[in-house]
Amino acid sequence: MPAASFALSRAPSRNIERYHRLLKTRLTDVERNYIEWRLSHEQAALAAVERPHHDGSHADAGRAVSVY
Repeated sequence: MPAASFALSRAPSRNIERYHRLLKTRLTDVERNYIEWRLSHEQAALAAVERPHHDGSHADAGRAVSVY
């Protein structure tokens, strides 16, 4: 995995681990639904970073970063 992809995958990976730990705790239905929603978004973000495009580039290549 290229360095940029590795760096971009670290945050979602850590968040996924944290959300899994939180789901093992006592939560309200609202909290559990929110964490499950966030977990699905983090898993999608991680999959996008790890999934190469058909031209061989990665999903993070060329991603615009807003400074605003």
